[in-house]
Order: sequence, then C-alpha cells, then structure tokens
Amino acid sequence: MSLIFAALLALPSPAQVLLSSTTEQDLDGKIEPPAGVVKLIMQDERDDAAQLAECLQEKGLRKNAIGQFFMAKAIQLNDDGLTDYFVRPALEPYCSAFYGAHLFRYWFITAYRKNGKILYKIVLKGGGDGVRILDKVSNGHHDLELIGHNAVEEYTSTWSFDGKHYQNTRCRKRRFTADGAEVSTCQV
Repeated sequence: MSLIFAALLALPSPAQVLLSSTTEQDLDGKIEPPAGVVKLIMQDERDDAAQLAECLQEKGLRKNAIGQFFMAKAIQLNDDGLTDYFVRPALEPYCSAFYGAHLFRYWFITAYRKNGKILYKIVLKGGGDGVRILDKVSNGHHDLELIGHNAVEEYTSTWSFDGKHYQNTRCRKRRFTADGAEVSTCQV
C-alpha cells in the first residue's frame, strides 16, 4: 500500500484551473469587451459580418451595439501589468454567428502599449466545447486547455507559449466505450 501511495506522490500534480468556459456557461464577472477588442475581432472575422448585421437588425440594435453579442472576462494572460481578455459569444442576446453544433468560438487577447496607446492582439483563437486557463506558465504566458468532443471521443489539448505564439504541446483523447472510458494520447 505504501508503494502505491509513493507512486501517486511521484505523479506530477495537475494544473489548477484559473478560468473555465463551456458552450452554455455564462462567465462569472463577465463584461462587455472594450470597443478596441470588438473592433479587432470584427476585423479578423470579416466573413461573419453579414450574419452579425442580421442579428443586430433582428434584435433592434444599432450597429455600434455589436459588442453586446460578446462577453469577456478581464484576465492576466501574461505578467505585463496590462489587462488581457478572454472573449466569447454572449448567451444573451444570442447570435448564431459564433456558435455551432454544441460549440462556441473564442479569442484570447493580450494588450500592449505602443506610442502611449493601449492596443490589442489576438494570441489564440479557436472553437470547441470548452476552454480553460491554467495556472502553469510557459515563457511568461499561462497555459491553455482546449476541449472538443463528438459522440464517442473527447479531445483535450494543452497549448503553451513558446515566446512568440501558442503551440499545441500535449493532447489527450478519451474514447467512451460500453465499459467506460479509455484515455490515450493523440498527435500534437
């Protein structure tokens, strides 16, 4: 028994989750993202502009109210003292532009100073069933876990900052079987 206990102690401890978000989950402490963040996302997601315009019209909102279709959480993705953001589509008012079958799209955005102004940069964007910000830090940025699944498999990938970009550094696949679940690694 003591050998089992010693073996368990030798395993690396799992990272603590600082923020977690899933498709139908509201964000605790959510805010509407700053206008500069919304503008950056809209410049990056031009193909969705028409659908967002339809949502604005359906909800009777003005064009400058587009930020209401997003919710954000102010975070510290890195330790530069500036406020960063996790942004995802709002649950209310709902607009299908950034949702799919049981999944949502999301953006991790960092702030930086240039010529005395605060500007924003998308450091990672994606879509899936869930995301987590972990307490583990790689090259000055918190590691991220991205979760996606279908009817029989769940994939959890860990993304670490390499100094310039987030890179997929680990992947776990959980396959649901009649006998339970099998866990294995998947290709990074």
